[in-house]
Amino acid sequence: MSAMTIDRRLFERARSSPHTLGFQAALRLSRQLGFQQVRHVRGHRVLRHAMHGPLSMQEGPGGRAKAYQVRCLLGAAPGHSRG
Repeated sequence: MSAMTIDRRLFERARSSPHTLGFQAALRLSRQLGFQQVRHVRGHRVLRHAMHGPLSMQEGPGGRAKAYQVRCLLGAAPGHSRG
């Protein structure tokens, strides 16, 4: 799978229940959506996207991604409209 190919199953899982997405899966989805990791300080991973602002992600309890961070990540998806 190339870096620009989005795993639709993973994307739909993130969209339908962002609070259950594992942190590593969220990082994988971020790469598929065009984010690049620019910094890793302690538990913080700072990601950058050419069309969006920076996004800081931290692993939540139980190895899960934080739901609000997953929702921010999904905002970078092609065809996604905010509001």
